[in-house]
Amino acid sequence: MADAAKVDVAVIGEEASFSGTFKGQDLIVLGRFEGQIEARGRLRVGPKGHTKANVRANAVEVEGEIEGDVRCESISLLPTARVRGVLSSKRLAVQEGALVEGSINPGSARQADPAPKAPAPPAPAAPPAPAAPGETKPEFEPPK
Repeated sequence: MADAAKVDVAVIGEEASFSGTFKGQDLIVLGRFEGQIEARGRLRVGPKGHTKANVRANAVEVEGEIEGDVRCESISLLPTARVRGVLSSKRLAVQEGALVEGSINPGSARQADPAPKAPAPPAPAAPPAPAAPGETKPEFEPPK
């Protein structure tokens, strides 16, 4: 008999609630989740699911409610989705009826924000121009 494909999916049932940090491949939230989510694969928030979390995932699909900072490669908001927070994603699909309260930032969401660059050091001061022939320049006197 051939080995069955390894399935790494966690499910929070409709009557369940979880508070803490999830780290794994895929997560399906049908009940309540509060905390941090780091999914290497997909996060799915079902129609009765309520998620209050900072999310990092490859793909996110929302039918229920999600509140927090969501960073992913692609996000799909289905007609019953209710989202509050910041969405950072390369690809965004919003079906008619979905509500978004917050901001949407396009671009790569999996990478950390780049650190601000330090300003360039000031250029050295140019030496004084030499006097033209026949001209004299006043001598500099340091303050006393």
